[in-house]
Amino acid sequence: MGQSFNEFVHSLGEVLIDITALEVNTMVVAQITGEKFIAWQAYRDLYPISKQYLENNNVHESLHERYLDLRKNLELEYTLIVSDPSSEFYEPKVLNRAGEDNHILTDPEVELDQIQTLLPDPFHPTNSDEILKAKAILSNGRFLRSLRKLSELKSALDNRNKALHKKQDEQIGNVDLEVIQKAVKTDIIYAQTVVQLDGDVINRYSQEIFDHPHRDMILEIHRSGVSAGEKQWRGLLQFIIGLVQASLRQPFVQNVLPWNSSKN
Repeated sequence: MGQSFNEFVHSLGEVLIDITALEVNTMVVAQITGEKFIAWQAYRDLYPISKQYLENNNVHESLHERYLDLRKNLELEYTLIVSDPSSEFYEPKVLNRAGEDNHILTDPEVELDQIQTLLPDPFHPTNSDEILKAKAILSNGRFLRSLRKLSELKSALDNRNKALHKKQDEQIGNVDLEVIQKAVKTDIIYAQTVVQLDGDVINRYSQEIFDHPHRDMILEIHRSGVSAGEKQWRGLLQFIIGLVQASLRQPFVQNVLPWNSSKN
């Protein structure tokens, strides 16, 4: 019971850290697929991304860097977890090699193809333990939350990739890539608002929003989303803080209850 309670308190702490900021993104999509998030599938979709992979799968050239950033962020998240001494996945050798062949921790500009991946291979494992390691990391709350967000961003990129190719096929002759990108107005994050716990509010707007025929409508939808999200966020914060406060009082409650008191 004590161990379960401690795990519960620890999980609350992780959630509280993760929700110290509210982020609201607004985009217009070509279609809503309604696909369910399956961690194993999302991991398998992101793992193979590389320059060669993008070329082999005919991904639009304008999206290459954004796809590579997703894969790099997945690698970074995993590396941070396995280099954390307090993590159950801690691997001391990762920190020891940080300045040698593991530059992702020391060089923010490092290219993906310059990184020796630490992620377990879900396609061609070197041994059975690698599959188990891949499945184990998907039980880590921190990694899972990052994976979910990266998967959502990849889904948007996939849709935009299809739209760009479709628009390009409709054009006659050689058309500038920039012209095609501007012609496709879906699956772009047009507005982003980040509200931090210390009161800072950061608003970002994509340059494309200023030329969009439905600019005012998109911005109004975004404002409504921020307002609704902020209410939900503050309510969730109050709920989590209440649970933490209750958990901190737990030992005291157990000691003062007559049936838990020790007899002299």
